[in-house]
Amino acid sequence: MSTDVSVIIPCRNERSTIEQVLEDLHAQTFLGKMEVIVADGCSDDGTREILDEISRSDRYRYPLRVITNEHRIIPSALNRAVEASSGRVIVRVDGHSRVPQTYVAEIVNALATTGADVVGPRVRFVPGSASPVAFAIATLQASVFGTGGTASRRSISRPVRVAHAVMSCYNRAVWERVGGYDESLLTNEDFDFDYRATRTGIVVNALPSPVFSLLARPTLGGLFSQRWRYGWWKAAVIIKHPASVHLRQIIPVAALLLFVALAILSFLTPVYAIALIAVVYGYVGLSSCAALLALVPVVLSEVEADGRKILATMLLAPFIFAIIHGVWATGVVCGLLFGSRQRS
Repeated sequence: MSTDVSVIIPCRNERSTIEQVLEDLHAQTFLGKMEVIVADGCSDDGTREILDEISRSDRYRYPLRVITNEHRIIPSALNRAVEASSGRVIVRVDGHSRVPQTYVAEIVNALATTGADVVGPRVRFVPGSASPVAFAIATLQASVFGTGGTASRRSISRPVRVAHAVMSCYNRAVWERVGGYDESLLTNEDFDFDYRATRTGIVVNALPSPVFSLLARPTLGGLFSQRWRYGWWKAAVIIKHPASVHLRQIIPVAALLLFVALAILSFLTPVYAIALIAVVYGYVGLSSCAALLALVPVVLSEVEADGRKILATMLLAPFIFAIIHGVWATGVVCGLLFGSRQRS
């Protein structure tokens, strides 16, 4: 039996968050027929047992199907979930996210009314825990300096045509036309999907609403690992689609190469050592200014922004931004130099 909307969720070891996501979907105001497909990547933390128990019950107003993603990677999960679905519209949601009650209704309506074939919500980073470090990471990742000013991560007043919309919602025909997600990419598979869609003439829009709340990494180590992975697999996408590179992606790579060059040349003459110090101090100053700008709306709107969290954000800003920019850029450079052989 056909369904209006299929919500697909790639999932692996999401025991602490998956039930809340399913509760959010249960509370949706969307009035059409909706199903939820969870592609579980062989979770070993009890997630699968929770999902199987829920799927056998009638706890939620929608049918829940749980399938096994044996490859344990996101693009495989997305492809298996779409294959198992029956909806004419596909809505992607992550297993560690939060969506408001009107989310499905708004994004499906936008797909039907904006003239786009693929649409994506505005993404809001929320802390992965209650710690000051988690607050700092989420706040700085959401800043213009942290995101590069992408349309899906800033406030916009109308739909904006883009090459990629985060957490895409699309007509099933788009997935069939594009040929699904590239399962050779462990990360950046969503960008690759949208970019390939635009190459065939499909319109992709970033929306001002609804808002998709994404849990940021709660620790510096987790952020480091994530940014390295994003950079490494961004290199694979660059090799595949050289024309997809944006200026905001070139700048951190160029800055990294400048830093490395000055660090090496500083051993030869004091002039380069002075230039290196100036670059470092300039970056610290720019990071501090960006942190102040990011904190202003947060402090005005969120009561949990206490003194400890504000102080942590200011003190950690240079380190967090260095991870966001520097580790990502290092991953890109290493991926371009060595990635092709290892990925093959």
